[in-house]
Amino acid sequence: MGGIAFSLNDLRLCLSSIAPVELKGMGLLREQPHLITGTARLPRETLVEAVTELVTYTGRCAAAARQLTNLTPIPLLTASVLEFGV
Repeated sequence: MGGIAFSLNDLRLCLSSIAPVELKGMGLLREQPHLITGTARLPRETLVEAVTELVTYTGRCAAAARQLTNLTPIPLLTASVLEFGV
């Protein structure tokens, strides 16, 4: 079979090379972990923007997951994962 051969390690490397999404809310928590306790003072606009971004991102992820559950499987006849044989 003259197809594409890849290993689980290749797949792991491919997926780990994807840059994480930078969300304002997550950045704020990383920079100021005490935000969770409510002791930090942030401008209201910044907090609204960060929360809105997180809620929007969560909604987009849920929508993408719903779409993925409705996809028809496509057999990859020219690809093989080496750990599972040729």
